[in-house]
Amino acid sequence: MKVKVSLTIMSLLILLSISSFLWINSLIQRVEDGYASHSQLALINQLGLHSILYKRLNLYGQQDKNKQWQNIAKALAKDDGEIAFKLANYYLTKPKESYRKNRNGELWLKQAIRLNHKKSRIALAKIYLDEHSLLAATKLLLPIQSDPSALKLLIEISILTGEYKKIDHYIQQFTAMSSEDKTDEQQSFYQKLKRYKIINKPVIAPEVSCLATISPFATSLENLGYFEELISSARLAPLKPYLCFSPVKYISKIQLDCQHDENEAIRCNESIWQKHNLVGNNRFIAVLVEKGGANVNAGILYIDSHDNEDVLFHELAHLIGFIDEYQLAENHYRCLSVQNSMFSHNIAILPRFYQGSRQVVREKILSELPWAKYIESHTPLVSKAEQGWKLGTAKDESGSVGAYLAESCDEQNFVAIQPLNQRTAMRYYEEVFPNLYLQMLADNPKKFLMPHYLQNVNRALKAKK
Repeated sequence: MKVKVSLTIMSLLILLSISSFLWINSLIQRVEDGYASHSQLALINQLGLHSILYKRLNLYGQQDKNKQWQNIAKALAKDDGEIAFKLANYYLTKPKESYRKNRNGELWLKQAIRLNHKKSRIALAKIYLDEHSLLAATKLLLPIQSDPSALKLLIEISILTGEYKKIDHYIQQFTAMSSEDKTDEQQSFYQKLKRYKIINKPVIAPEVSCLATISPFATSLENLGYFEELISSARLAPLKPYLCFSPVKYISKIQLDCQHDENEAIRCNESIWQKHNLVGNNRFIAVLVEKGGANVNAGILYIDSHDNEDVLFHELAHLIGFIDEYQLAENHYRCLSVQNSMFSHNIAILPRFYQGSRQVVREKILSELPWAKYIESHTPLVSKAEQGWKLGTAKDESGSVGAYLAESCDEQNFVAIQPLNQRTAMRYYEEVFPNLYLQMLADNPKKFLMPHYLQNVNRALKAKK
């Protein structure tokens, strides 16, 4: 009898053990399949079964984070900040196929932050910074500003907003930190602050020999670096004997006080340069802003963060006296009348028709062309018309230097003339800058040089009166 009772009890225990195992396994399976209810998750927590979930999570983590991994991670992330952070990274590092996936990443970062996960604060702040949600990023970072990564981002935000007091405050904190606490990236960041004179340490400009020096400025660390890349581009090499750059420096967008829309030509308050000691004795200023249309206004060049080296080359050519070969804006002052004197290396504005003998007319035209000496005697400049002699070298002479119609101005009584019948960098950014233009520039490098930037300052100050 005792034996039977013992066997019965053992059978019941085995059955109970098997049932418990199957029940627990079923519970874990519900989590893996993503169907576990709140009460089931609470039960797992009460029974201390998290260790099983962690083991299964590690197992599936070796299988490229499949659906089971995601479901287990979601269950654990309710109480584990590190898992919530990993889950966020899973979504954020996937190809950006949809807004939903990126949104999921942000939501899990916020969950990790609720669980006091520091790295998640920094990661979400970076996302906000990329989206230009600067206030939201700042709120995340201020509670952990003793962290070098957080402090680095706070400095970047202050640079973007142009708040010099905050820049100085955060840089002082950053400088006071031990170098052992900073990563190589953070050390490199500190060197950038010095290089761009955000930390007020003297920058010794290299010895340069050129016709005019340009002071380049940008409004963010990213754009400061990008401006350096543009300036060092091989595309600019042909202009180096004439234009050179001092080190790129930081200026806040608050100081610049730009008023243009992003689809308009860049225009900023040029009176600010009256007392700006970072320009020194340089003749020109170049400013890279976030958005706007590239242009040159007397001694100041403007480009935006989307412009490439071809655009910069084109605008630099304006500084040394080359004008656009595409149609100028309506009512552009150069298209209001025939030129009184030569004003650029590559464009002349002359009457459409001439009267008199062909030879006299030819001499008159040559006297108005900066490139006259490169025109061969047999190259025609005019053709016979009812109104007299019509200005323009025929297109079948396109291999020669002549007087070809340009798109710059096209009025009833006068036209724009260019030396070559070909597309150049002054018409399309990506086209070549002809050797003829370089030769003309070498012959008369100062002849059509744009005025000193102080002319911009004087005009801006007068406009304010």
